Amino acid sequence: MAHGEKINKRKENKRKHIVDIFRHHPTLSKAEVKRYSGYSMDTVMNSFKILKNSGIIAPTEGKQKEKGRKAFFYTLDHEKQVYLGITFNQKAIYVSIVSFSNKILATSKRTIKSNISASEFSNAIINQIDEVLAQNPMYKKNLVAVGCSVPGDIDTKHGILHSYTLMPQLKEFNFNELLLSKFPNTRLFYDHNISSMISYVLSTSDITQRYNRIMIVSARAACAIGLIYKGEIVNSRGEIGHIKVSDSNIQCICGRKGCLDCYFSYKAFFELLKKYDSVRQDECYDNIVAVLNKHYSRRTPDIFEVLDNALKLFSDALLNVINIYSPDYILLTGELFEIFNDVVAEIDIHIKNLFKDTGYITMYKRAIMEFQGMKTETIAHGICLTLIKQDWGYTV
Repeated sequence: MAHGEKINKRKENKRKHIVDIFRHHPTLSKAEVKRYSGYSMDTVMNSFKILKNSGIIAPTEGKQKEKGRKAFFYTLDHEKQVYLGITFNQKAIYVSIVSFSNKILATSKRTIKSNISASEFSNAIINQIDEVLAQNPMYKKNLVAVGCSVPGDIDTKHGILHSYTLMPQLKEFNFNELLLSKFPNTRLFYDHNISSMISYVLSTSDITQRYNRIMIVSARAACAIGLIYKGEIVNSRGEIGHIKVSDSNIQCICGRKGCLDCYFSYKAFFELLKKYDSVRQDECYDNIVAVLNKHYSRRTPDIFEVLDNALKLFSDALLNVINIYSPDYILLTGELFEIFNDVVAEIDIHIKNLFKDTGYITMYKRAIMEFQGMKTETIAHGICLTLIKQDWGYTV
């Protein structure tokens, strides 16, 4: 019996591999799948039969050879299995519908106010979900799973947001209760937004083919890191923001004093701007980043010094993490980095001032570091890709 189960799993694994081949080559014949996969024609034919009967693939037109037998071509039915992804920040709610083929079928964005009440927030999410599903009746019919990717301190097991610095009114917001009422018979999945962002990077970039050890640093409300080793997520949410960087008595929300979050975070930068510039509590996040960037670029006295010191402290914390994990590649992303213009160059200056290279410790010198601006909507896409990998992942 166990032997039979093992054979069935191997056959299923091969079918998932064939589906992935279709993701890269949308229109294929059996002979072409045989060539790309290396499987026998018998395996390909049996796989095609099951995939066709289940509606995963469907006949389509293709380019025939000038000579020889007429070929029959197939393609994925993108609407056969779909996944719904939700994320948000203090500016908007984002919803995506993604096919099991990884194709984005629909997206939607709804602007919200940062001080929106919890009940209004609930209604906004449900209304936006309804709006996206209404675009095509097949989306609701073939919905496999719903993923919700949340910023802040999220309990991913129970779907409860304990806190989110930029929207304190959502403290203890129960996403599971909200989505269960909407999707009582659908698989629900919760994750942190940096995890979904990493999934997006892994699925849309070739960096895992070029580097073994990858570190992703996100700076939006605060700083967090994710670690990838040989294409697999090792840690999706490291708290670099709670590395101690100062002996000051500034109290951090984590209970310690002198943490990076006290200096390099949205809250710290907002308080700085409030002290020296006219800024409202409900000021748009983008506006605050843009104003700080202007002060940094103009080297405005007092403000520039505080911002530059914050980046110095971040660079010190980053160097500690680099020396521990020895990454080959570091990807910086997040709006807070946009305050500093060429943030990679500025960090390099600080680290070289902090770290007098003796030639013995080479972790930083060996690492490639780049900044890449990623829009929040990619997170809604990313959590769908996580769910798709759970269902359609395979071993070569």
